[in-house]
Amino acid sequence: MFGQLAIMAVPALTMDLAALWQLDGSRIGWLGGIYFIGYAVALPFLTGAANRMDGRIVYGVAAVISAVASFSMAQFADGFWWALALRFIAGFGFAGIHIIGMKLLADRLSGPSQARGSAFYTGAFAIGSGCSFLVAGILSTALGWEAAFVGAGIGSLLSLPTLLLIGPAVAGNEIRSGRLFPDYRPALRDAEVIRYIAAYAGNLWEVFAIRVWFVPFLAFNAGWQQDAVPNWDPATIAGLSVLIAVPINLAIAELAQRWGRRAVIFWVSLASVIVCLLLGWQASSPYLFVLAALLVHGVTSYGDVGAISAGFIGASTPQTRAAALALFGLIGFTAGFLGPLAVGLAIDGGGGRGEPVAWFWAFAVMALGSVVSGAAMAWKPRPRYGRG
Repeated sequence: MFGQLAIMAVPALTMDLAALWQLDGSRIGWLGGIYFIGYAVALPFLTGAANRMDGRIVYGVAAVISAVASFSMAQFADGFWWALALRFIAGFGFAGIHIIGMKLLADRLSGPSQARGSAFYTGAFAIGSGCSFLVAGILSTALGWEAAFVGAGIGSLLSLPTLLLIGPAVAGNEIRSGRLFPDYRPALRDAEVIRYIAAYAGNLWEVFAIRVWFVPFLAFNAGWQQDAVPNWDPATIAGLSVLIAVPINLAIAELAQRWGRRAVIFWVSLASVIVCLLLGWQASSPYLFVLAALLVHGVTSYGDVGAISAGFIGASTPQTRAAALALFGLIGFTAGFLGPLAVGLAIDGGGGRGEPVAWFWAFAVMALGSVVSGAAMAWKPRPRYGRG
């Protein structure tokens, strides 16, 4: 959670940075999503390194990289291109915090506690990203936008002492190899692993799209209202919407263990598609109605990620886990980059952030993520028949 204070710093400040650097929809999408491309690029290197040495060392180096990138953002970013480069580096560091942290957890648990631990880990991810919105909003209001990135850098450094609390892995759960990069072939041959990777990609497409565009959408809606709207800080609302989803995410993960993960994830994905289309259709409706629908969408879009992560961890094995985790993060966070960018392009194509029809297309594009997640759960791979 400390290490995630940087993750939503840019989405929280979207309107400030867009005005300061004159950003259109596509540039907002790039700046909001480039963090996740840095994450995806880093994964093969970091997971390979964690296969060759103690993962706690990899985590520590990555946290320092993340901190330096955030401090540099506060000191040197004076336009789109500098910010783009520094956010890419920050995402590179975050890969070691997030996915290596997940590996450290999975290697130290076994049986049902491993699946439950994975669900709690995704809950911690949501709390951290929600706090990122809140901290960025508070610091930028009080001290200027640069303070949000100083706070993010301090958060990454504060994650380092927690490494001292992590004990050794469960015997047999941690596999070490001399490979520089993980061998992806066993993971790619596992249909269940691929199912949950596809669901995760769809989930992050939608989750990061709404988080990058939450603040601009509320600003658009407020501008269309004839009556006065509540003077609530959009970044704070965005953070609270993330935090509200945390207990529901954990509850859905528990229900998925009892009722079956595929069915639960499928129905949550379907609900998210419906809420997305409602938001697009009613983009200029009364502010409180739209805000309520956004809070519901925060639950439906993120609510099944704990079940997806638990299903993925359960499908992987100690032998394939490093490669599977690398693919899980690489494909998932690449989708996390493409989602916000695709929404930005849809908004520009629909006439810009001030047009209701642009937001209809924006939410239609967002909904594609849950379409993919639901389809992954409904997918029935062909049985593989041997010869003879």
